[in-house]
Amino acid sequence: MKRLFAVGASIGLLVALAIPAGAKTIVKSRTDYALAGEARGLELAIGDQGVTLGLAMARANSTPGAVGVGAGQCTLLGEDPDPQSLPCTDESTVTTRYPGSPGDGVETCAGQLPAPLNDIVDLRLACGSSKSGLKNGLPFTTNKGRVAHLGVTLPVGTVFDQLPVDGLVDDLTQTLSPVLDQAPQEVRDAVENVVDIVDNVAETEALALELAPASSNVTRKGSGLHVSSDAAGALIGVLGIPAGQLDGTNVSVTSDPLKNGLLIIEVGRSQASASIDTKSATATSAASPALVTVKVRDITKPEPTYVEVSVAPGETVTVLAGTPAESTITAADSTTEEGGNSAKAVADAVRLHLLKGVNGGVVLGLGRATAAVNGDVVKNKRVVAAPPEKILPFTGGTDMSWPALGFIGLAVVTLLVRRRFAR
Repeated sequence: MKRLFAVGASIGLLVALAIPAGAKTIVKSRTDYALAGEARGLELAIGDQGVTLGLAMARANSTPGAVGVGAGQCTLLGEDPDPQSLPCTDESTVTTRYPGSPGDGVETCAGQLPAPLNDIVDLRLACGSSKSGLKNGLPFTTNKGRVAHLGVTLPVGTVFDQLPVDGLVDDLTQTLSPVLDQAPQEVRDAVENVVDIVDNVAETEALALELAPASSNVTRKGSGLHVSSDAAGALIGVLGIPAGQLDGTNVSVTSDPLKNGLLIIEVGRSQASASIDTKSATATSAASPALVTVKVRDITKPEPTYVEVSVAPGETVTVLAGTPAESTITAADSTTEEGGNSAKAVADAVRLHLLKGVNGGVVLGLGRATAAVNGDVVKNKRVVAAPPEKILPFTGGTDMSWPALGFIGLAVVTLLVRRRFAR
């Protein structure tokens, strides 16, 4: 038993001497983080058919890794789509990853909608682009989705033809008179001219839309990362009325809802962003909703003249009520959440139900943008030996350290014990 004690003590002393005096415990920390962003340009539904046009998604984490998607055309998306399995057309979609396929940011485009939407919707071009990678040790991804032009052809004339003309004129006159601030008789005369024009046309491009790009990016910001999503707004024209031909019997081929529509709706940019400090895991967020302006055409004037109606965030406005052109616009609102190491920002989509009296109308969602981050500081401990001290030349007697003397003493005791047992 004494022999075992002696051996154990010797080993323990050797281990103690292996860590020289001055060794210290160093605590190193790292931050685990994840970022996600998404922007949708347009969600369009006609009847039971629908598409999402202009999609951008960004993901990044501390692996480090990044995934980005830029798509021009997809089927309608749910609340939390998976970037790895999106229902988007290959011809208008670019997906990039780091590590893996970083991409080059070049657009890929297509312009074909599935039947039967392609019979009434003119989609000229839908494009997507994406690029992902690593810069200065941090992941990044930049993504964009856009459409160039969208036109919807609906049988406006036939719907007007099925309604009692006098009742239709009365409804439009009652709706427009207060908005245009004109005498009811003047408005009635102008409405009758417009109804006569539209009534002689079986089908026309009742709705036209120009959509700015949707983008979602993860970029470096100071000592951290920043995810920003931006749905850059749209211009929507409803029911084009040819300028200078209000007393005619045919709709001019130059009729353009974006230039002389009965309604023109301007949807501004919606933005959502979130940031995380990769050292402290502190997170922040910000969001701004899209501002909406509805312009109602003053049809008492031959040249396109408009009266503006602003729609505040979260407010709902219905115009041209009681007519086939009745339209409801709900302006977007925004929210932010911050909780120390996590943050989220959401700018909701502007919701529009246009031309309700024409085959159920067209439902649009515009300008949805989201951004979210979360992180966690993880601490690791390890013992690091201090660098050896520089030994100066001896100028006198040897001054042995106490650990060394203790080791020699223990060794002598061990040998004496062994000799005693041997006897």
